[in-house]
Amino acid sequence: MVKKLKRIMAGMICLALIFSMLPTTTVRADMGGWTKDSNGVMTITGTTITVREAYGTLYIEGIGAIPDYTPATYTMRPWHYLDFHTVSIGPGITEIGSYAFADKVKIKKVNIPATTFIKDNTSFANVSKDIIFRVSGSVPTTKQFQTITYTSLDSIAANAPNAAQCMFIMDNGTVAQQFREKAYPYMKYVYSAQDSSAPWERKEDTTKNVKFDPVCKISPENDMGILTNMTAHRRLQGSAFMEYISYFLGDYTYLCSYNMALTDQNGTIYGTNGTKKYVLYLPKKEQIVARQYRLIEMGPDGQLYYLDDLDNNYATVTFETFYPTSTYALVYKYDYALLQAMTTQAGIATTP
Repeated sequence: MVKKLKRIMAGMICLALIFSMLPTTTVRADMGGWTKDSNGVMTITGTTITVREAYGTLYIEGIGAIPDYTPATYTMRPWHYLDFHTVSIGPGITEIGSYAFADKVKIKKVNIPATTFIKDNTSFANVSKDIIFRVSGSVPTTKQFQTITYTSLDSIAANAPNAAQCMFIMDNGTVAQQFREKAYPYMKYVYSAQDSSAPWERKEDTTKNVKFDPVCKISPENDMGILTNMTAHRRLQGSAFMEYISYFLGDYTYLCSYNMALTDQNGTIYGTNGTKKYVLYLPKKEQIVARQYRLIEMGPDGQLYYLDDLDNNYATVTFETFYPTSTYALVYKYDYALLQAMTTQAGIATTP
């Protein structure tokens, strides 16, 4: 059953800038947005964030968020015309704004604290395809969207450019494994800095020896051609999507998200003539008898749809939709009546 939600526009929360200016010796009037002192250290206007470049590394330090830019305003970035290949983000930087480093194609490495958020997928758009993120620390910062906890590490995994191909180096093996599991098997190149063999230099796929079963299939009830295929990849989403769906959870709990696609010999199929059924296979650790699952689908033009589970198999979610190629949030709630019945039955079975 498909239940259409009321369409809303998720409001973007704007950060208020503190209008102050530090003493300076020179100001680049043609670029605006920053000032420079006699030592060549630049300060982003309205912030205490400083910027300096040395030997190909851009150092950004201070307290607060790097502002949002747009394609029309990013010439106001202090580093816009600078030539560098590495970005070093200081521990006081809370967030990297939209388009902050977009189109800086020579960026090959980013040193970033685990506590820093990446705003969205434009923040590092069109940088080097082989970019390396060296993430320091293991305790992230969190944001709460209703009942959804979203962390800075989630944002790094979700918004790193071409995340399936870029490399992540974490402090140790435990952190690397936890980070990899956030979008497993989507992120293939996640390593520990403690590994003396430095595998990131060879860019070995850390998931290449793992076999993955297809997680979504077309229901046999459908009359689709044999060349039609449904795929699903577990995928972390940006904060805007998470905040949007958080308003529509009701009494359900968010678990994870998927990007799904229906394809045939002619390419991707975005809409079908009538609803079609599909079967999503849950990981074993999520196959819990007392859970009731549903999908929240992002339809065309930002509309959201509830897709209820049509089967009684706790290992799968059978759903139907007009728009198979889309982003889905998997959510659940507990059937407390079933839990009570199971508890009662277990009590009877153990009574002497």
